Amino acid sequence: MVHFAEEPEVIGTGRSWRSTAVGLAQMLIVPQGFTLAVAGSVTICVGRHGFPGPVGVWLFVAGAAVGYWLVVAVVGALGEPVHQPVGIVGLGLLNVTAVFVVPLVTLVNWWIPNENTAFLVTGLAVHLTYIPLAAAGLGILWRTANRGGHPHGE
Repeated sequence: MVHFAEEPEVIGTGRSWRSTAVGLAQMLIVPQGFTLAVAGSVTICVGRHGFPGPVGVWLFVAGAAVGYWLVVAVVGALGEPVHQPVGIVGLGLLNVTAVFVVPLVTLVNWWIPNENTAFLVTGLAVHLTYIPLAAAGLGILWRTANRGGHPHGE
């Protein structure tokens, strides 16, 4: 069952296209930015080092998994209940995190001569940078909105 926080605009007995599109945009903002960060980082790594083959692909996945595990552990997410949906609205919907993650990851992997190591480090670096940078950006937007007299960052 889907629960909507506010009464949607209604055409007949269903949600309007716009109301549905807004909800989808709000739900997909974090995965969309993450997908761009991963795809951009891998594309640059492939362009620089060539297609890695099965071992390089596996090393990218292993590096990505370890990077994600490290972020989860460091921020203490293992002991926290899940509070969803987060409710990203306003400028937070213009998630620019990937625009910063991809060049950072490129700086890390560009100088690595071994392609397998480069793919391992790319997976690790994209995961170590995305969540912290996205959280920092949303935190800045929230604090800026609160200073402007908006109690809920809206």
